[in-house]
Amino acid sequence: MTMTQSDLAIHAHGLAKRFGAVQAVSRIDLVVAPGEALGLLGSNGAGKSTTLSMLMGLCAPDAGKALVFGHPVGSPAARRLTGATPQATDLPDQVTPREILTYAALRYGVAPAIDRLTADFGLDDLIDRRVAGFSGGQMRRVALALAFVGQPRLVFLDEPTSGLDSAAQQAFRVMARSYVAQGGALVLTSHHWDEIEAICSSIAVIDRGETVLAGRIDTIRDRARITRLGFDLPPGLVPPLWLGARHDGARWQVETGDSDTLLRRMVTEALPFANLTLQPLELKDLIHHLRHEENRP
Repeated sequence: MTMTQSDLAIHAHGLAKRFGAVQAVSRIDLVVAPGEALGLLGSNGAGKSTTLSMLMGLCAPDAGKALVFGHPVGSPAARRLTGATPQATDLPDQVTPREILTYAALRYGVAPAIDRLTADFGLDDLIDRRVAGFSGGQMRRVALALAFVGQPRLVFLDEPTSGLDSAAQQAFRVMARSYVAQGGALVLTSHHWDEIEAICSSIAVIDRGETVLAGRIDTIRDRARITRLGFDLPPGLVPPLWLGARHDGARWQVETGDSDTLLRRMVTEALPFANLTLQPLELKDLIHHLRHEENRP
């Protein structure tokens, strides 16, 4: 079924933003459907934060248009449907999580589901304490709860697990997947590539202010079925040049799109390898490979 603009959580086309002489974003196209988690990726300075700010309605684009469920980003109607957790979290020292969550829920016009938020974000021992003296990780949990307090249909999460311990990170991933499974839409930035793969079904890679790679992760993997082949050789033995192997610590590694043919030749030429492993490329390495192939003359 074809979705209309009002059905889509985000429909952005041709977004551009300049700050003085710096063209931060020159052309961004994004589509996010309900029940989809999009990982927004890019190196520092690529335009990722500016893109996120435009999608959240925090800054107006110089060109292009973005809609949230058919409403212009930043409009009251769009804001009522969205939640967000920015990287920086500043809360008044003298409030408790219960007080600020209750206030935020009332601003959205919904009943504050304090018990559910407390359970989802591990706030049991914090809910009635003043936030003065909270650690960075504790503040982060409160900020994450704030993103979901208004029962939003779309949530923006900028480095959401920064400062969280491993248990809290894992709990957040479970909660985020559950939110998406129930039809919510997420836009997530993270330096943790395993987090992107654990939560997101799609990615958009931004480079120099443009969308350079976008799509479902499984489709992108189908485009480049690259396998990382690892093996050991006897001490002092170097693999033949045709193999194109590189030494990584105590192991030799090869990245190939045809592991069967490569292995047959290794056996035919009696290469004395041992401890063979075959693994798909991690998402970060896969994207690097695809970008390298696209930029090859």
